[in-house]
Amino acid sequence: MRAVTQPRALETRDRIVQTAAGLFALKGFHDTKLEEIQRTAEVSSGAFFHHFQSKDDLGFAVIDRHMEKRRQLLDQIEQELPPSKDEGPLTPVFRRLDAIAEMLKRRQHTKGGCIIGNLSTALSDTHEAFRSRLAACFDEMAQEFLPHLEIAARQSGLMQRSQCRNLARYIVTVIEGAIMLARTHRDPKLAACQFDYLKQHLEKTVNG
Repeated sequence: MRAVTQPRALETRDRIVQTAAGLFALKGFHDTKLEEIQRTAEVSSGAFFHHFQSKDDLGFAVIDRHMEKRRQLLDQIEQELPPSKDEGPLTPVFRRLDAIAEMLKRRQHTKGGCIIGNLSTALSDTHEAFRSRLAACFDEMAQEFLPHLEIAARQSGLMQRSQCRNLARYIVTVIEGAIMLARTHRDPKLAACQFDYLKQHLEKTVNG
């Protein structure tokens, strides 16, 4: 991936990445052709290859952009949430889930599913570099919950650290599945409902 410093070049690069992200989420990686990305982003082939060596190179840029935007948005939403009435070891976990639910609510009219989930389904079996990068994305999502789960587990004495790691990954599994179900059923409230069940399960698992 080439380094870009000029404002106009940065704008062009960002437009290409943003366009590709929307098309990948809507149509999938394989069904999105470079010509379509260039046409939609209104850039020439020369301008595209000035910024990206290949479609794969662009795909990694899309993943990086998605994860960065996701972190920024969730942190912002979480700060905007009202203070929790009851502060406990699982409160940070629940606030993150509430932030994710709000993010999904804001995006309910956006076409296309979770791009990380979509790319994982399309590429994990055939492209090792993408599989590794996407696995790291899911691990990053799990890491948002892991430290708080470990604190809660130490306080309750009911779980070991290794169990916390599996539980953090389970949370991500529920989130990704809820996103898919909500979009398939066209029910934006479905994800929040699944998160409520998840909270109840976490309370019983961590606190007994």
